[in-house]
Amino acid sequence: MNARARRLLWCGSAVVVVATTCWAMYREITTFGRPEGIQTGLDFANNTWRAVRALLSGADIYGPAHAVMAGIGPARPASQHVPGSLLWQAPFAALPLPAALFTYTSVSILAIWAGVFILTWPRDPSAVFLSACCGGFAICVGGGPMTLLLGQPTGFMLLGLAVLVRARRPWLAGLGFMLAASTIQTGLPLALALLPLGGWRVVWRGAVLALSCSLPVMGLEIANAGFSTFVHSFVVGGSVYLVRVNNRIDLGGLLHRVGGAGMGVQVAMGLVLASVALIFLARLPPHLRRISHPPVLSFVVAFMLVSAYHESYDLLLVGGAVVPAILVNDQSRAMLPAFGLAGTSAGISSSIAALFYAPLALLGIGVSSALALRHAAASDARTGAHPRGTGSGSGRAGAGRPAGGPPVAPGLLAE
Repeated sequence: MNARARRLLWCGSAVVVVATTCWAMYREITTFGRPEGIQTGLDFANNTWRAVRALLSGADIYGPAHAVMAGIGPARPASQHVPGSLLWQAPFAALPLPAALFTYTSVSILAIWAGVFILTWPRDPSAVFLSACCGGFAICVGGGPMTLLLGQPTGFMLLGLAVLVRARRPWLAGLGFMLAASTIQTGLPLALALLPLGGWRVVWRGAVLALSCSLPVMGLEIANAGFSTFVHSFVVGGSVYLVRVNNRIDLGGLLHRVGGAGMGVQVAMGLVLASVALIFLARLPPHLRRISHPPVLSFVVAFMLVSAYHESYDLLLVGGAVVPAILVNDQSRAMLPAFGLAGTSAGISSSIAALFYAPLALLGIGVSSALALRHAAASDARTGAHPRGTGSGSGRAGAGRPAGGPPVAPGLLAE
């Protein structure tokens, strides 16, 4: 590659990053306070800004709320996220609501960019440009619009997942796990998936960090509302979401929307999916059993989202993790079906069609990733080779670690 081509790629990457960031912030600022189908800042205002302030003022944040927030409307009880997430989000609540929301959005955008580039770890200008385009897709189309407009922490979860994938130190990977597990419905499947991948050291460190951050929040809530009220509001209030339709993109949500499946059926379906996924991961050859391997990452993300309660904005984990991992780091024919399903499901995340298409697409991503892994394992068994690269082991020659991919053995898991 000549110098002129390299300069054009670097300039193109910079233009994509700047233009995407400016557009996302412009949309956030111009839609705040206006009646919209997706009320800008709704979840941030309720689950972070009001929750932190109410907690410090002695109120029960999971109980009925009667406040009215300017530019948002009536308040509602805080969602049952991991309590510790309120601790690292608390600094945003020190600002007035509009300034807090715009600051939170700008930091979320930076977290998405950081997550994409850490995950792909590009090593040449063409890979940097591809990564920038993937980040632009994630922010503008692939789950980013709903995440940023609502003020959900999914951008930080994407960053945490990227740190978890690339970190070499257990405590740093544990920090990534804590961020990725900001919501319970994401944290539990992720923890289960990491265990057969040899990630128990990361899981227990992440759990310790999450518990350490949660104890002050839980202590204040118990002091405000009482222990029994806290447990009832948190456990019962969280389970209520399983019998709501909302914008769910998990398989249980599809069954509930189409056939009226109750809570028991949804939980049973989640357990079945978890059992199948864990058995499959545990039976992989050791050299393929690492989350930095793109097919494994795609399988784990699909399993997380389809097996437990998730909404359309969580498709940012598909648009910001699965799509760039396959496009930049894998580039094999075996992962083309997963790439197509990931791109289309994330691309229509803001559409009502995603509520029906995304659960099936996530299942397809999981199945096609599993087939790619089985193909790689069978190919390695025939040749007697055990590559340690990040490609799927199939497709074009030299796909084990394509140009621009991260160094081999970039993470802790299964080492």
